[in-house]
Parts: sequence; structure tokens; C-alpha cells
Amino acid sequence: MQINKGKENQTKSKKYKRILAFSLVFFFLFSLYLPSKSYSQYYNSGIDNGNIKWRQIKTKKFGIIYPDFYEQKAQEFASALDTIYGFVGKTLKTIPPNVPFVLHTNTSYANGLSTWAPKRNELWTTTHPDTYAYPWMLQLAIHEWRHSVQVYALHKGVSKALVNILGEHVYGLILGLYIPTWFMEGDAVVAETALTPTGRGKTPDFNMLFKAQVLDKGVYSFDKALLGSKKDYVPNTYVFGYNLTAFGRQKYDKYIWADMLENVGRNFWKFQFFGKSEKRNLKIDLEDLYLEMIDSLKTQWTLEDKAYYERTKDNTSNTLGRKDKFYSNYLSPQRLNDSTITSLKTSSFEAPQLVSIVNNNERKLSNPGRILNAYMDKTNNKLLWSEYKLHPRWEHENYADIIEYDIEKDNYKRITKKKRLYTPSYNPNNENIIAAIEEDSINDQRLVIIDKTTGDIISRFEHCKSYDKFSYPTWSDKADEIFLIKFNLDGKSIGKYNIYDKSYTDISTFSFNNILKTKFYNGRLYFIGDYNNTYQVYSFNPYESSDYITQNTESRFGVKDFSFHGDSLIISHYTADGNKIYIEPIIERKSIRKNKEAPLFPLAKLITDQEDYLFTQDKIYDTVFPSKKYSKFKNLFNFHSWAPLYINAESQDIDFGLSLFSQNIMGTSLFSTGYRYLVAEQRGELFIDYTYKGWYPIINLKLNYSQRNLSSSIWNEYNSSINTVLPYAWSRNNYNNYFNTIFRYSYRDINPKSDYHSNLRNFHTLGVGFRTGTIKSMAVNDLSPQLGQTFGLNFQRSLSSENANIFTISSTTYLPSLFRNHSFEINIDYQQNTPTVYYFPNEVFLTRGVYGEYPASFYGAKFNYHLPLAYPDLAVGKLLYIQRFTARGFFDFGYFDSKYLSSFGTYLQMDFNVFRIEYPLNVGMQVGYVPQKDSYFANLVFYLNM
Repeated sequence: MQINKGKENQTKSKKYKRILAFSLVFFFLFSLYLPSKSYSQYYNSGIDNGNIKWRQIKTKKFGIIYPDFYEQKAQEFASALDTIYGFVGKTLKTIPPNVPFVLHTNTSYANGLSTWAPKRNELWTTTHPDTYAYPWMLQLAIHEWRHSVQVYALHKGVSKALVNILGEHVYGLILGLYIPTWFMEGDAVVAETALTPTGRGKTPDFNMLFKAQVLDKGVYSFDKALLGSKKDYVPNTYVFGYNLTAFGRQKYDKYIWADMLENVGRNFWKFQFFGKSEKRNLKIDLEDLYLEMIDSLKTQWTLEDKAYYERTKDNTSNTLGRKDKFYSNYLSPQRLNDSTITSLKTSSFEAPQLVSIVNNNERKLSNPGRILNAYMDKTNNKLLWSEYKLHPRWEHENYADIIEYDIEKDNYKRITKKKRLYTPSYNPNNENIIAAIEEDSINDQRLVIIDKTTGDIISRFEHCKSYDKFSYPTWSDKADEIFLIKFNLDGKSIGKYNIYDKSYTDISTFSFNNILKTKFYNGRLYFIGDYNNTYQVYSFNPYESSDYITQNTESRFGVKDFSFHGDSLIISHYTADGNKIYIEPIIERKSIRKNKEAPLFPLAKLITDQEDYLFTQDKIYDTVFPSKKYSKFKNLFNFHSWAPLYINAESQDIDFGLSLFSQNIMGTSLFSTGYRYLVAEQRGELFIDYTYKGWYPIINLKLNYSQRNLSSSIWNEYNSSINTVLPYAWSRNNYNNYFNTIFRYSYRDINPKSDYHSNLRNFHTLGVGFRTGTIKSMAVNDLSPQLGQTFGLNFQRSLSSENANIFTISSTTYLPSLFRNHSFEINIDYQQNTPTVYYFPNEVFLTRGVYGEYPASFYGAKFNYHLPLAYPDLAVGKLLYIQRFTARGFFDFGYFDSKYLSSFGTYLQMDFNVFRIEYPLNVGMQVGYVPQKDSYFANLVFYLNM
């Protein structure tokens, strides 16, 4: 028995070793193919202000890292995490891993990020004005922590072994290859929806996008619904994923996806992809599941649509604007005069623009900056909005300042500077007075009144409770009161402030209905609500005591925004072609009770019932957690992964070699070391690369040891360098600008091997450089900027008697074409080098197709023309899905010392997905001809769209 047992153990051991060896080979072969997801695990989202001092709360369940001024809010957040700990991973059969939450509190936008390598959840804590009726931080915590649970659910079997051996980035590869993004995001939305009284799945937002497409455009193929389109609008992965994930739970049970994740973790090395469970003896065809889901939803939506047309057969309305050839949104419509409406227009084919509309004729007014919440107010011929503004250095410190645009003068005025102000509103009796919502660095919000002439805040109305948030202030006709939306753990309500005594009064009860965009007009308060699971305009008289409100619109898919003119409503409502504008008279369609709760969508009700737990205010534990200082110095290094490959996470470069990685949680300290073999140059190098971003200057230290060659010369070179960058960035209207100053120091030690051409053996160098540019904002489908200019200058020289130096000037100009998404790109370069002493690596690109030239002097130009060719949305079985073909014609010329060389040719490229993996690739071929050498050249072009 003992002998047999020993043989059995040996057999198991050999099997395990074979599995491990296979998995290692598999892992790195596919790393070559799909580094995008793996790299995204090294994602650095940006840096907080270096002057911030940090604290931390560490428990056995979670960690929180936050600014020292955020203590009270961090404690509240910790109590919330402690409360939901046992529930957030329940239906994935996984206890949440102890992952640190990093809180970025100085931004003007709301977002969340869950990533691995190193593992962390990053939360941008500003509350979005359009968020649903629940505290943003709590929804965000559930959503992002659920992502961590999804990853940790893979920590089984072979996956667990590989993570223990190779580090955290193994998760990134398995996710990229096996776990579809629609499930990752859809399941997280399911969690936030099922565990709280609201959530995106309980709002019309996640219903109307799919509904409009299915009813008016038809059912898209599984590939198109899954992978998207650059031509047509396809509901995003959150919408698609939520519906498919929830439907899977409806068809099977609440644990179905837990078993699918576990199976991938244990059996990915067998090429068992997501959708199979050995435990259940079940394999789900995801395409069939999608079609079954669509069939179920379409049946429900068709009945709703039939009832809608029956209710509205006598409606009269006037649709405005031209019919676009592509999906486009007309947002925040405002009546300028009896014949003209202005609106913010967005689409994938055009950069955001302000347009004026007269009947079906449209004229572009201007390209604005990034208008937050796509919301504007109007008085006379002026528009008012809140606009995103950069900090010159820190990515996690930015602003929301108020901008006024004078339509007649085509002039922008920045009213405030370095503030965070949202949804501004003109005083109807004095256009120099503005109401807005202010948010500070601890995320407290309050109503403020601003003097437009000075930009000063002249009055603040303090908030009530910690979780209270506000949005969409609107003045009464007499300008003595301001109405606004208030929301907290109890839901949303409408309230008002008296501007003289600053008293606050709730004028509606709290509910978890989503209400948006209050506007006072002719004695009534109008707003958008979802009382019937579709966004409609409602109104009531705030000075009368009534239990009823009036429904004023009957939009088929939902109202996005509205304004007034005379006795008419100007409405932006959703259609399958985007948000479109129409005008209809203000009428009372029907009355409903103020306290009416919107019915739950069937899928939302199902998943809520399955969880059998709602995260509400009364359930939050009242706990004070010990906190302590977070030391930046002690946490500089965090080694999380290694790989038998060279991977540069920042440049997205990959090669043969060996790498060890460290990145601290704050993203300020990045370290990698290892060996790289450069296939193109047929040489290897040892390297150490360290970057510190926590100060205003960015410091980069590099150490390299490699063999180099130039013509017949061969030598070994040790190179150490320190580069210091002083970045400065700013935005002005729709242009992003930067000016970077670079200081360089290096030391080189040269060991000649054969035919070395110089007496220079070891030397120090100093250098300085400047890079500046201004780039106009691009449309999603632009291939390069439509307008912009960049300029760079670099000088570096040796501190030795033998002067080795390099001097470069480079310029790039972007110009628009006559055709949409076409553009010109012109590069002009000059480089002076010292090949007879020491040839510095080229700092400019030489003429394409010319190789083996090492000129002392080079100057030349490159002309490029970018153009899209076709948007086929073509699936080739499960293997390939082609979204777009593009081309780029080019002509280059250059003088290599006194020798003139030129080339011309084209790039033909394709945006596509393979094996239904959601991360698109861009692959193509560059072909060209060098007339002076009578030589043709061709190269494979490969990009990863992250």
C-alpha cells in the first residue's frame, strides 16, 4: 500500500509539474499576443499633489489610504466597507480580498478603478451631479470591490500556483484571455444594483439604450454587441454586460457565474474558457444566451412600445435639426430667439461643438472645452457651463471652473479659477449673479452664489449632513429662492434655500427615484423623473400643498434635457440615433402621486431578491477604526511580479528577456530591472530603470550595460543616466497644451571590442531639452489631431576634450482635410551628431526605408495623409471581427550629410478583434520605395488599443 501510495504521489507530482510547465509556456506565448490586458494591470492613473500628507486605516478586511484632512470621511467609508464585507462577494462564493482603497479627493470628476499588479482600488470621490439616488462613494465601493472579488475568485488551482510563482500580473493575463469585460463590468453593476436601493440597473439609463437599438435598429450580431462598432452606436460593455449577467442569473441561479469563474481558475490551462463549469457539467453557449436574452427583452419592449403608441397617437411635436448620417447627440438645448436653438452636439465622428439650429439647418458656432455633465444655462445670447481644467502638474488635482460664452462675439470668459463648481445657473433678474454647487477637498457640497464680474463667491449655504449632496440649482422668478436637488442615504428630494436668511426647506419627500435637472418656470418647478421607468418631465407648484405632480412629456425612450420658450418645451430626448431635439406645447398629460415609487425592472427585481440584502443607512456599523500616518518613504517599493520577458509598462514595449517589477500603491515610484534582447539590433542589455513622480520634477534613473555597434565598430557600453523633467500642462477652450523642460546627465564607460573608431572611453554628458505643443481636441474616430503644433529641442554634449554631442530640432504640424476624420501630418526634423567621436542614439526619426546611415548632419521632412477607408463591422466566424480599415500615405525626404534620400509609400491598417477578445488590435502593413537606392521596403505595423 505504501509503495502504491508513493507511486500515486509521484504520478500526481509529475502531472502537476506538466501542468505548471504547460501553463508557463502558455502564459508567455500569449503575453506576446495580448499584452494589453496584462499591461493594463500596471496601469498608472496619475499622481496626487506631492504636498499632500497621507494617512491609512488597515484592517484584516481592507485598507484605506487617504489625505490627512479626510479623516472623518475615511472613517465613514471604513464603516461602510466593514458593513458590506460579508455580502459583496457572496454570490461569487468568494470573501473579498484585502485590497487597499486609495481615495483621490481633489479632482473635478467621478470615477473608479480596480486593478492588479499592484493590487488596489482607486476611487475619485467627487460626486457626479447626475448620479442616481444613493451616495456615490458607497456605490463605487461595491462596484470596485466586486471587481477585486472577481479577480480573487480565480485564485484556485493552477492559477493560484502561477500567481504564487510569478506574481500578481498573472491575474491580468487570465482576465484578458478568459474573462470577458462584459462580465467583469456587468457583474459589478449587478452587485451595485442588487445590494442597494438603487444602482444603474434600477435606472432607465441601462434600459433605454438597449431598448432603442433593438426596436429601431434591430438585433445586432453577438460580435457587434460584444465588441462594439466605430460606425454605429452600440450600448457599452456596462449596459450589455449588466443585462447578460443578470439574465444568466435569471435562467440558472445566482451562483452560476461563481462556478464559471472557479472553473477558469482551475482549468484555464486546458483551454476551458469562460462559460463552462465541470462542477455543473455545463457549458453555456454565450451567443445563444445573448440571443435568448434579446428575445426575452424584445418581447417585453414590443408590448411597451405598442402601449406607448396607443397613448400618444394624438400627440403633436416638431422635431428640429438635420438628420445625421451617424449617431449624434444634441444636448442641453437652449432657445436663442423665436427661430434659433443652440445645443451641444457630440458624436464619434466630430469633436464636441456648439451648434445653432434653425428648422432643419445647422451651423457650427464653436468647439468648446470639456463641458462637465453636458449641461448649460442661458441668458440673452450667452451660455454658461462648468468646464474641466487641468492642474499644470498633478493628474489627480483638477478643477471645474465656470465659463461663459458670448455667442454674438464668439468670445469665452473664464469666470472662476481653480474652483470645483457644477451646474451653474443665471439669476433671472441679474445676469451678473450665478448660483452653482461647490465641492471641496473633503467632498462636502454646498450651494454658492457667485459675482460673475469678479468670480468671487459672495454667499455660501452650508450643507446639512456628511452624505448630503446637491445638484441643479434653479432660481425662482423673483430670485429670492433657489430650488435644487438634494440626495443622501435616504435617496433624493427637492428642496429650496431662501437667499436672504439662508434657511433650507424640503419640498418633496425622499425617495430612490432618480430625479434630475430642476428648472423653475412661470411659477412651476419642472424636473426630470423616472416614475414610470422612463425619464419624463414632471412639474408642480412649490407654493401649493399637494400630494400630486404633473407629467408633462411622453417620450418614447426618455428625456435627456429640456428648456422653455413661451408656452413650449424644448426637449432633448433619446432615440436610436442619439439624443434629438423636438418642441411640444407645455401640457398636463397626467397626474401622479409625489411619493410614487418607480417599479423595478424585472431583471433588477430578480437579482435584488436573490441577494436578499439591501445596504441601507440603518445597517451601517458605527465603528471608529485606528488610523496612522502613511509613510511615502517606507512604501516606495512594492515588488509585485516578474516575467521571463522584457516588458516596459509605460511605453507598452515587449521583447525577449527577463523583468522584475515594482510599483508603489500611490503610483509615484516605478522600478524595473532585468535583461532585454533587442531582436532588431541583435544585441542584449542588462537594465535598471527607476522613476519617481512624487515631486514636481519627475526623476528618472537608468543603468544599462550592453553591446553596441556602428558600421564595423563593436564595443561594450555601460551607460548610467539621470533625467529630470519639469512638466507643465494647461487647457484653454478645446486645446490641450504642454511645455516640458528636460535636464539630462549621463556617464558612459566604453570597452572596445573591434575596430573602435574613437579614443573616447569614458565620459560624462550634460543636456537640456524643451518640448511644447498645443493640440485641438479630437473626435473618437479621428486618426490624428485635426489641428495642432508640437515643437522639440534637445542638446547634449560630453564633458571631455573630445567633443561628442547631439543637437536636434523637431516639429510636427497637424492640419485638417476637407473630409471628415481625414488629416495632414507634417514632420520637420534636424539632427547634428558626432559619428567620428561617439554616435548618440537618434532622437529624431530618419527617412523611412533608409537603413545603415549614421550622418553627422541630417535634416528632412515627412508628409503624411491619414484617412479612414471603411467601417465593415464584419465577423469571420469566431476568429475575427473587423471594425475599420484605414490608410496613411506618406512622402519623406532627408539630407544625410550631403546625400539626398527620399521615400514614399502607404500604410494599410485594420482595427479588429480576435477570438472575441474585447481588446482591439490595430495591425497593418507599411510598404514603401526609396528611389535613390531603387529599393522597396515593407514592415508589419502593430498597435494595441488600450
